[in-house]
Amino acid sequence: MLSYLQSHLYTVLISPRYFGLVALAVLVLEAGLNYAIIQHVPYTEIDWRAYMQEVKGVMDGERNYLKLHGDTGPLVYPAGFVWFYGALRIITGESVRSAQYIFMAVYLATLAIVLAIYKRVQVPPIFLVLLVLSKRLHSIYVLRLFNDTVAMLPAYAAVLAMSSRYMRWSGVLLSTGISIKMNVQLMLPGAAYIWWRTGGARMVIMQLVAVVLVQGIVAMPFLTSYPYEYLARAFEYTRQFDFTWTVNWRFIGQQIFASQEWAKGLLAVHAGLLVTLATTVWPQLSGRSLSAVIAEGFSQRNRHVEAREIAVVMFSANFVGIVCARSLHYQFYSWYAHSLPLLLWYTQLRPAMVLVLWMAVEFAWNVYPSTNLSSLVLLVAHLFITAGIVIRR
Repeated sequence: MLSYLQSHLYTVLISPRYFGLVALAVLVLEAGLNYAIIQHVPYTEIDWRAYMQEVKGVMDGERNYLKLHGDTGPLVYPAGFVWFYGALRIITGESVRSAQYIFMAVYLATLAIVLAIYKRVQVPPIFLVLLVLSKRLHSIYVLRLFNDTVAMLPAYAAVLAMSSRYMRWSGVLLSTGISIKMNVQLMLPGAAYIWWRTGGARMVIMQLVAVVLVQGIVAMPFLTSYPYEYLARAFEYTRQFDFTWTVNWRFIGQQIFASQEWAKGLLAVHAGLLVTLATTVWPQLSGRSLSAVIAEGFSQRNRHVEAREIAVVMFSANFVGIVCARSLHYQFYSWYAHSLPLLLWYTQLRPAMVLVLWMAVEFAWNVYPSTNLSSLVLLVAHLFITAGIVIRR
């Protein structure tokens, strides 16, 4: 009897036929777990009050981004952030508990979209278990109320739209995420590749125009009044990060961390990894050479791109950007936590190695404050995953 149950459980966790059942169980479990966390785990104030102060300034009529501040500093997020948290301020009356339930809905909606992506890619159900085990991820969503989580909802929706043959909406959705937080831009190189694969130069241009238009529409009140101030603050690429909060580079020391040489080196490595992906890894997903991909992009017909190729391209583009990030703060884990099991599956590493790498990443994100060891562990895990993606054949 025991052997029969073990065999049946193995089948359920491995066979795509049971994916829907396991996905439903994951959603139900997460709904209950998030509700229990909200009810029984104390909320920790970090940025919510500052968010409310920043959007209050806009609601009071201020349009100069340089004059919008909260307790934690100036407003540094694009206009989509303002409208989303402004709506939350009206709906919740600044009540943390009410906002927590809304972020629980954001968590579950994001998870449902990710599960739909995994189903289209045909990831074995056993990898869904890794989606629900992260202590840090639950904290980021329902105990911290960070805008990173909100930005990732339309970002994952864009990947789902791409894999569901609604490519025309992908630029709009990605730009919606960017309007809430800039990190979604890390997916743009992957998106450009998929747009090229799907419809060539014409598709790339159309989608980039959509990205720009959404940014313009969302930020219109600021762009028509104080455009320079808005762009300088909302899209500040030269921002200096505080060494106090770094999760990924603690072991290099503050002097190196703050140096321009280090920043330029990371940028160069990031560019090199993207070139490696675009010239070798991504074309191999469709069994094509780079020259064939380039040539097909100049043809006049649209092409179907498989969901597996779309997800791996988008998630790997995002991942290498995170690996090379100037700094990662604790809430940044939400940028890739939901995509990590799929990338680990794609590497085809042994199950034990997959589990070790996932646990190493989770360990690093749960050490507070970060230490030399935790940040080094995170880097090593990231490098192993990157290598697995690049050398996988």
